[in-house]
Amino acid sequence: MATDRKILQWLESELFDGALVLGQQLPSERRIAAAVGASRSATHEALKSLETMGVLRLYEGRRHQVIAQLVREPAASAGPALKLHMATAEYPLRDIVHTRVLLETWAVRRADREHPAMRELHAIMEEMDRDDLGLKDFHQLEVSFHVALTRLAGNSLVTGLLTSLRDSICEYTMSLVGYVPLWSATATRLRAEHRAIVAALEAGDNELAARMVAEHIEGHYLEAGVDPDRKQRSSASVFMQPQTDEEGKVQPRENASTLAGSVADSRDSDADLPDSAPAGEDGLQSFRAEDDAEDADRPAAPAEAADSGKADSTL
Repeated sequence: MATDRKILQWLESELFDGALVLGQQLPSERRIAAAVGASRSATHEALKSLETMGVLRLYEGRRHQVIAQLVREPAASAGPALKLHMATAEYPLRDIVHTRVLLETWAVRRADREHPAMRELHAIMEEMDRDDLGLKDFHQLEVSFHVALTRLAGNSLVTGLLTSLRDSICEYTMSLVGYVPLWSATATRLRAEHRAIVAALEAGDNELAARMVAEHIEGHYLEAGVDPDRKQRSSASVFMQPQTDEEGKVQPRENASTLAGSVADSRDSDADLPDSAPAGEDGLQSFRAEDDAEDADRPAAPAEAADSGKADSTL
């Protein structure tokens, strides 16, 4: 097994056991190498690979030794891998659309209208109403709105999964702009649908809000004439030519969602799923510093990890 995979498995085990916490400074390369049964040089290269993946960050300490620190937001590290999947998948749009509908409707059905994320939704909608908002900023806010929707369920893992899809969602929604008949009309419709979803949540009708979310996601693609289920390798080749009448005018496609009914009405099938992820335990144990010359020379961790606690381990 490759050394980077060994280290990932070791990190996973330590996190589950409570011996590590996110944002914490890791033991020295020597101790990590001993823990996974690898050479120092292989461990050094593996840590560099994990930094590229976004799992951890590396700093140079005294005597040019390398200090590794876990990232605080591991969901962000899944972004590069997901973008690679989108670039090579046979059905990239289908994967994104189906995953979004499944995650977001699940979360919206369990939304708590008293959750602080409701205020975030209102702030995002107000920001999206600005006349001077650029196209890229609009789409960033569009994705932020949907991430905030998932927060209402209180399930941090579901929110993390959608957050890791953020870049891919932005890229595809940005690419739709040139395929809709009139972007200003589309932007107005998207804003109105946001307000309707939030209004349904505030009224306590989560099931209606879930149906609206499914229609909102799929409708954006259908309006542009996109077939998410079409097998393609290139993101540009999934776009179909718009339908026109005899006079050459663009005809709107039927806005019929294939997923909305099956997903929004599936509350019975997933009724036994938990409403939220288990709350994390504060004050997890971390590694105990060895009383040796190497650890004595190690500088303090960067400020980001200062509040993550000292470590405790048998290593």
